[in-house]
Amino acid sequence: TICAKNKKMNCPYCNFGETKVIDSREGKDGSFIKRRRECLSCEKRFSTVEKIQKLDLEVRKSNGAIEVFSLPKIKKGLLRACEKRPVTLEQIELLQEKIISDLKKLDEMIIPTSKVGKIVLKNLKELDEIAFLKFAIVHNNYGSLNEFLSEIDKLKSFESK
Repeated sequence: TICAKNKKMNCPYCNFGETKVIDSREGKDGSFIKRRRECLSCEKRFSTVEKIQKLDLEVRKSNGAIEVFSLPKIKKGLLRACEKRPVTLEQIELLQEKIISDLKKLDEMIIPTSKVGKIVLKNLKELDEIAFLKFAIVHNNYGSLNEFLSEIDKLKSFESK
């Protein structure tokens, strides 16, 4: 069953438009995701394979080095931030898609990591404020507790520029 962008995944048995993801597994090389789904109508199960589309994006690190954008790095950061939070893997995957969409809208081929971080933070804050805070601590690389505490008020009213 093929799922076009912004279309629902239809059941291959009854063609019902709503399914739930039971299990997701990334391929060994990270180039695809295999999902086990269940139809919400007929309750039959089926598998889908989603190929990860490579992005022609690069990021400029704070030291000036340029490297290829890495979705697995974003996912790792999101998983770490959402650890022990009421956030599902499916929500994280949807968040990744939103982040990629926001990055593509920038219409830039080389994006500063600071801008990538702001986009991640903007989307993460909408999902879970504690996960947002955990990600912000790592992303903003605070040097001391006082530095972090002085930034908490800014984080409360965080808006991407």
